[in-house]
Amino acid sequence: MPLLPIKGHNLSAEQQSSTSRILIPILLTGLSGLPPLSIDMFLPSMPAMVEEFQTHPTHIQPAVTFFLIALGAAQLVFGPLSDRFGRRPILLIGLACYALAGLGCLFAPTVGALILARVLQGFAGGSGPSVSRAVVRDIYGEIHAARIMSYMATAIALAPILAPVIGGFLQAHFGWHSVFVVLSALGGLFFFGYLWAVPETNNLIDPTAMNPTRMTANYRDLLSSRQYLGYTFMVAILFWGMFAFITNSSFVLITELGVSPQLYGLCFGSVAVGLMIGAFLSGRLNNRLGSARIIQIGSLIAASAGLLLLGLKLAGVFSVISIIAPMCLFTIGGGMVRPQAMAGAIVPYPEKAGLASALMGFIQMSTAGLFVTLFSQFYSASSISMVTAIAISGVIALLVRRTLLPSGATP
Repeated sequence: MPLLPIKGHNLSAEQQSSTSRILIPILLTGLSGLPPLSIDMFLPSMPAMVEEFQTHPTHIQPAVTFFLIALGAAQLVFGPLSDRFGRRPILLIGLACYALAGLGCLFAPTVGALILARVLQGFAGGSGPSVSRAVVRDIYGEIHAARIMSYMATAIALAPILAPVIGGFLQAHFGWHSVFVVLSALGGLFFFGYLWAVPETNNLIDPTAMNPTRMTANYRDLLSSRQYLGYTFMVAILFWGMFAFITNSSFVLITELGVSPQLYGLCFGSVAVGLMIGAFLSGRLNNRLGSARIIQIGSLIAASAGLLLLGLKLAGVFSVISIIAPMCLFTIGGGMVRPQAMAGAIVPYPEKAGLASALMGFIQMSTAGLFVTLFSQFYSASSISMVTAIAISGVIALLVRRTLLPSGATP
């Protein structure tokens, strides 16, 4: 990631030359990557947890789905709070609660208790992405935000690459409890890292940010913007497809295709490489093609990949390669779209960057959870359910780009 100058005037020259240029981007990337770590490290253990708790896979899946819904809902809280009280105190409170909720998952005696602890963990984890995106807007401003988010997305893609590999190793050698030990430790590590390295970056603290009338007006302003909704739903809808893969892939690959937990981690990680490739291309091509063109290309790639995945399944071609290869293309397209759309949604609103980031995160997470839950009502955790959901999300994303984001739209 390039070491760009820090805009916030709360940072001293010494901080700008050392801590802010190295540790702050690393911490912001890690904070944004904490939710996918929390989801993906858990996946290889799901079949084992079904067996240990003597339950059905659909009873364990809410530990992922409800986590995501809580993660999205929390951003509606943490984002405005960071506009009102500052980024630093709100994020530190969230990280502390995240670490404690992880311990609740560790000692959960029943599936119900585990899901409750995961909801609390997801809610606390919502502080990371919503506040860190606003911090990027605080620090880097309009000129560099899209490019920085592209490079952050490249690094964040390491989370779903490494998480299932680590989770598979932990499951194979120490059991599912060890996953939550590691997640709690990461929460504590980020807490102390942010406490030590990052000062307050919000120079536009709004005393009225939590006022119901002001919040209603701010939400109305965002939700009435065709451009904001277009960018936000581009991020959300492409995530639907990825989340369908997240919630079903362990059962499809491990149960249906007989893949081992550790090999599953490698398969999942190879799909996440697509996110890294797409985000890297997004950053490299930003100046040459512009956001609108990159979003157009990325959405077309994702839609084509989703239809290919469904076509192969309907044609009776069902193997690890027939699933993983199209999913890599799907995530390349999504990786190209995501950072450009995120910047396009947040950059125009410096005075309410936390709220804009929070609403985008809420729409992304909550609609993804509802989308996958809807599919689970018609299909069990199976390959046909997964590939159909992925194909539909790709096609809808392409339609949204064409209707809400004309080709001339730019952040």
